[in-house]
Amino acid sequence: MINFAFCYERDEDLDFVKREILKCFHQRDVEIAVKCYHNAHELIRCIDCNCPDILFYDMEDGDGLMRNAVLRAKRANKKLISIITKGDYTPPAEDVLLEPMYVLPDKSRKCLWQHAALAYETILDDPDSFSYYVRPEYFHIPVNEIRYFASEGRRTHVVSADRRDSFYQKLDVVETRLRQKSCQFLRIHKSYLVNAGCISGYSRDYVLLTTGEQLRISKYEYYRSLNEHLQARKRTKAGRRPQYPEW
Repeated sequence: MINFAFCYERDEDLDFVKREILKCFHQRDVEIAVKCYHNAHELIRCIDCNCPDILFYDMEDGDGLMRNAVLRAKRANKKLISIITKGDYTPPAEDVLLEPMYVLPDKSRKCLWQHAALAYETILDDPDSFSYYVRPEYFHIPVNEIRYFASEGRRTHVVSADRRDSFYQKLDVVETRLRQKSCQFLRIHKSYLVNAGCISGYSRDYVLLTTGEQLRISKYEYYRSLNEHLQARKRTKAGRRPQYPEW
């Protein structure tokens, strides 16, 4: 079970964030574990015995105690995702140690639900899989089985060897999540992310997949980036027959 923690001094903030996050997962019929704290001292006392996976909080000013508490939690759980709900907070350069970290522009229901779901799916992932929600459950698919992602309106389609599903998430967010995976996915269009391992050939205008499908390349910038990545992959396989012939 994924552990959520909420740390807010004001009871009304704590109650609101907790209530909205619980509603979000109740609607998805997903059970989560929840802990509530009113300050950094309470959070620090519980880190060793009950470290969260996802932490919602307002970054406190002044003595930096909250930041130290989050750093301690990060050391205890390297997968910890921090979600700061203070919209005017600007992370200093050293906060790279806390990544992945999100700063919400406000505490609206939309923002809270969106980032709670994103954090949950990211925690579910491992380097070899991608997780997404299709009512009424979460699916976990090996990334090496995914041929490509395609966006259409508010939905993203995931196409693999044996299934095609649609889920609500922006393709830009999917691309960010895929950067840490064991497979490389390349952007060829504002609506397409393609598994490099599924490409058998390409031209200036199209990518040819090993299945025979053709996907359009929309901009020269995408073609140039695609060409650079695939040529680099070929150079690492010196002595082998080129895998990505241009048409």
